Amino acid sequence: MVAKEKSGSSLFPNTGLCRSRCARPVASSCYARRVALLVVEQVAISVEQRRLLTGVNLSLDAGELVGLIGPSGSGKTELLRAIAGLRDADAGAFRLEGRERGETPWPAWRRQVTYVSQRPVMLEGSVRDNLLRPLSYASVGGKPCGDNELGELLGRLGLAGELLAQRARTLSVGEQQRVALARALLLHPAVILLDEPTSALDFEAVERVEALIRRRAESTSLAALIVSHDREQVARWTSRQLDIRDFQPRVELDAGEAGAEPEAGEQPDA
Repeated sequence: MVAKEKSGSSLFPNTGLCRSRCARPVASSCYARRVALLVVEQVAISVEQRRLLTGVNLSLDAGELVGLIGPSGSGKTELLRAIAGLRDADAGAFRLEGRERGETPWPAWRRQVTYVSQRPVMLEGSVRDNLLRPLSYASVGGKPCGDNELGELLGRLGLAGELLAQRARTLSVGEQQRVALARALLLHPAVILLDEPTSALDFEAVERVEALIRRRAESTSLAALIVSHDREQVARWTSRQLDIRDFQPRVELDAGEAGAEPEAGEQPDA
């Protein structure tokens, strides 16, 4: 059976998920000083020596949900991975709560600015193993959540607690997407970067994911940058939207090139 949501649960009080080890203080200082939680400034990204994005400037406030739209292959995934520190940028700066990324060790940055791929990677072992593995890393520390907390979190995503014992790689793609999201939320990041997080889900599951992220934003000031091809979803889920095409270089063609066929783009990123 899918676990039902309980009011007053210890899983999502104002202090965050799994009170004993996963709580992160609400970033009230960001509100007081009116400093954006995450800042991306003048970032440029290339793929195979081709400039894909240039002059990327964006910011997220604590508790803000922002949508990122654009066609496949336009650089949305590459931007999210660069923000998370999973690939290099050619130029630019990244700041979290006013601190330059270089001032934060990589493991700590990736825990605070967490990327969730559209195609989640499931490790060998059970769903429980996959959820708890990141909590054992030195950069996270603390006592892992128990099965009750894990089961409640899965239930909020429409997954049965019995899945904890199942081999993670036997799950459907939609189930794996939700397990990957739960794994990221257990780190209690300041910012979560979601790359097509509901692409393999039915409408009921989509609603659950949207509600959970919205609730976390309201209760713990989680900020999210969300990539989706579904403009209706982005409009209802986020408070504002960015178009990746605004950050693509503008190529000026001379008269001899004006009628040339465009070059093939990169492989789809989302």
